[in-house]
This record gives sequence, structure tokens and C-alpha cells, in this order.
Amino acid sequence: MYPLAPVTKSVRLAVTPRSPFPRSARRDSVHGDAPRRAAPPVSGAPVYNRARRHVMQRHVFLQTYGCQMNERDSEEILGMLTAQGYAVTDREDEADVILLNTCSVREHAEDRAYGKMGALQARKRERPDLVLGILGCMAKAQREAIFRRLPQVDLVAGPAEIYDLPDLLARVAEARQQAGLRRLAADPALAHSPTRVLAVDRAVRPLERRPPGDWRRPGVAAFVTIMEGCDKRCAYCIVPTTRGQEVSRPMAEIVEEVAQLARAGYRQVTLLGQNVNAYGKRFPDGTGYRGPGRRRQLLHLGTRARPDLPADHDDPAAAESAPLEDFPTLLRALDARTSIARLKFTTSHPFDAHEELFRAMADCRAVCEFLHLPVQSGSDRVLQAMRRGYARDAYVAKVRRVRELVPDVALSTDIIVGFPGETDEDFEATLDLMTEVEYDSAFVFKYSPRPGTEAAGRPDDVPRAVKAARNQRVLALQDAISRRKLGRWLGQEVEALIEGRNRRGQLSGHTRGNATVVCDGPDSRVGELAPVRVERVTSTTLIGLLRD
Repeated sequence: MYPLAPVTKSVRLAVTPRSPFPRSARRDSVHGDAPRRAAPPVSGAPVYNRARRHVMQRHVFLQTYGCQMNERDSEEILGMLTAQGYAVTDREDEADVILLNTCSVREHAEDRAYGKMGALQARKRERPDLVLGILGCMAKAQREAIFRRLPQVDLVAGPAEIYDLPDLLARVAEARQQAGLRRLAADPALAHSPTRVLAVDRAVRPLERRPPGDWRRPGVAAFVTIMEGCDKRCAYCIVPTTRGQEVSRPMAEIVEEVAQLARAGYRQVTLLGQNVNAYGKRFPDGTGYRGPGRRRQLLHLGTRARPDLPADHDDPAAAESAPLEDFPTLLRALDARTSIARLKFTTSHPFDAHEELFRAMADCRAVCEFLHLPVQSGSDRVLQAMRRGYARDAYVAKVRRVRELVPDVALSTDIIVGFPGETDEDFEATLDLMTEVEYDSAFVFKYSPRPGTEAAGRPDDVPRAVKAARNQRVLALQDAISRRKLGRWLGQEVEALIEGRNRRGQLSGHTRGNATVVCDGPDSRVGELAPVRVERVTSTTLIGLLRD
């Protein structure tokens, strides 16, 4: 599964800490409105003490590629660094540290990050003391190859290592001091890093070690990560390699975070995970419904166990002793114990989307009528080759059931065209499925092989031109479906959460079904659940008149 809906623009954030990096020109002020917070003590994390020994303030620029999970990771990174005395800047030219939080789901995402870091080589020549780092999924997937392609890079750290970032930056500083950076800086031809730090070996992010501090700008909508990793091992997907196995945050911790956000004025929270429907399968302390509890969960949800699951999934006695803290239970807890106005979530793997989830969506006042349910293909043959774990008919049955229980539900999906071996007949089956289901929106990807995945060992036998043509046909069909479905709102009033202004200066927000709404109005309406009368539609947007 291509995890989560992709972000269409990179998030550019930056920070300035009490830096471990020597620099002759010291800045005396924090750029913009970056918060200056004292770093709280962290038990068992000497890295924080080491970073605080340095007294010069440093600026860090962080650019984010990829999905909402990466956006949330970047917020945690910035919170952790500002807690260490860094200050945030959105200007590369005043940054002492430039970090890219990267994506590896598609080749195009990696190409963008490589291009960006390559463009920074000239800046590194001008300022040899500049620290360049690549973080995230591409760091895990490419590892040492990044240093070979980008000799100017100082730091490569995977998703599971982001909580170690203060320590890793301190290691870069210490290595530079030992290498005699000032002597190296006298060489005007220097365009590579004299010292390098690689940290990509941890299998799973230690969620129990979530760092102090956070970086959420005051706003209306927030992301909350509830789990990390994926156990599905789809043939084309690199996420299990880059993000590791599924592990969930404790339910009480999530409920408290959402409650705090609601008290702080946020109106909407989107729960994030590579497969949120598997929430509760495995917690950091080793508990959860994995193993024997998995059979209990499958029985509870009224479905049939997959034949490839381990034998202990069929132990009824052990199954009954396993705790059941699953995703529907989490949704109900958040709805009952917090005052958040809206809850959304992404991504849902169809195999784990079941009756109890749909009933929770129907019962909970805060849970929005929106479900992202990636299908990837409408062909059973391709779905089997992708190792998706379901057939077309089973998927359609789940769509029908959620629509029975949640009549106004809006559905979005992911579709891959050009998977190895995809024939014209297979592709037509995908178009037929789209016509049958009538998604409200879709994210469409041209297949690109990901190193280390099962599919990467197969011939990439669909020509690029064919992939491009199929991609355009899917987009055109979805455009027509989306325009028709949004058209039903013409002349009607919808409730939109006004989140801010778009690039054209209009107020912008979303319905509970995740349709984009734009209208004119004053800044005072930001944060409101406001009525908007729809006067015009496109294939992606409702355009209307803001009502009192």
C-alpha cells in the first residue's frame, strides 16, 4: 500500500538551537516567531545534556517530502530541537543546519530529494561548516548510497532514529572538531563532508521514548500519530522495510493528546498510521492482540483468518486471554472522552476494515463520514500478485456495508497503474471498479519498482508510455466522477471547518466528507464550523457563499 494520502507540497520548516556546531559569526536573535523554550531534563537521554553544553544558538531549516506521517514526524523533530535551544527558520540562507525529511514510496519522491540536496552542494562549498542531513524513509532505503551520490551530506538517519536527532547532531559536531574543520574550511574546493554519521539500523521506532516538546503552530487541524509501521508486506511496498513492523501508542496517551489539542482550540484531529485499522496489534511493552489475540480479533470482527497467519492464531484458549484494544475501541474512547469536534483517520488497509470499524464510524459524533480505502487495482489477478490479501468482490462488499451503516460516507482510494504483468484486461477491470464504486477522490500512481521489495525482482514490463496513458485515463474518469458527485451539493448548504486562507486569499476548509470548500470572508471565521451555500463546483472543490 502506498501509505497515506500524499502531500502535494513540501512542508518547509526550520530551527535554530543551542548548537554543537562552531561558527565564527554568531547570531543574536531568533528568526521570526520561533518559540524559545528551556529544554526539560530527559531521563536516560544523555544526548540532551550533551547538546545543551553548547551555548551558541543555531538555525535549522527542515523541508518535508511525502505523506502526513512525515509532516507529523517533522513537527516532532522541530519540537525536539527547539526544546534543545534551536530556533526555526524558513530561510535556507540563514540556516546552519539543513535537514530533508524524505519519502521513499515512489522513485519520483526520491528524485526530488536527491535534486534538492544536490543543489545545496554549492552552498556547502561556500560554507563548509554547514550541516546537511537526510532523514526519513529514503535514508533507511538508500543508506550508504546517499553518501556515494551526495558526498556533501553529513548525516543520514532513518525514521526509527529521529528521536536520537540531538545526539546525532552532537556526534557530527564532535567528529568535525576531531577532524579539524577550521583547517578543512580553508580549502575553497571543499564540497564534501569530512565526517559522516549514519543511523539507520533500528528496526522499530521506540514510541515509548517520544521526546519532550512539540512544534504545532497555532491552528485548527492537527495530526496525531497513533501507530508506526506495517506488517502487510505488499509486493510493491517499501514501507515495511523503512518503517518497520506495526507498533501502537498506548490508548490512554493518545486520548490525552487529543484532549489537550481540543482544550488548546483545535477543532479537528487526523489519526495517522500506515495501517490504522491494525491499531492495538502490538504495543511497545509487548502487549496487544498480536499472536493468539489476533484470532480473537478476527472472530470479534466476524471475518475469516488469512491462511498465511501463524499457527498460534488458532488457539482459542489463548485468544480469549488477549486484551482487545483495537481501532474501533480507540475511536469510541476519543469520541466519549474528548471534546474534539472532528476526527478523521488514514490510512485503512481493506483487509482490516470491518463491521466494528464501520459501526464506530456510524455511532461516534466526532468521527467524520470519510474513509480512505486503497484498492490499488480492480483485477483479482493483479491484487493477488500485489499480495493485497483480498479479492475484488470482498472489497466491494465492504464498500457496500460501510455505505449501509454510514449513508453519507465519502470514499477515497489509491490506484497503481502499470504494475508488472498488468494487461489491458486488468486495467479495464480497474476502470470498471471505479465506475462501480464511484469514489469521491483518488490518488493515482504509476508503478515504479522499489529496491528490496518482492515486485522489484519481476520484470517492469509495462512501457512508460503505456503507464502514462493509463494514468491519464484513470485521472480523467475520476475527474468526471468527482465532478458529478460534488455537483449534488449545488444550491445546498454544507458545514465546512474553516482552516485558513488559500493561495488566492480565499477562506478554505473541508466538509466532514473531506471535500475542499472555498469562500470569501473575514479572518474571524477561521476555526469555525461554518455554513457555506454551494454556488459552483469543480472536480475537487465546492465554491460558495459563507453564511452567518
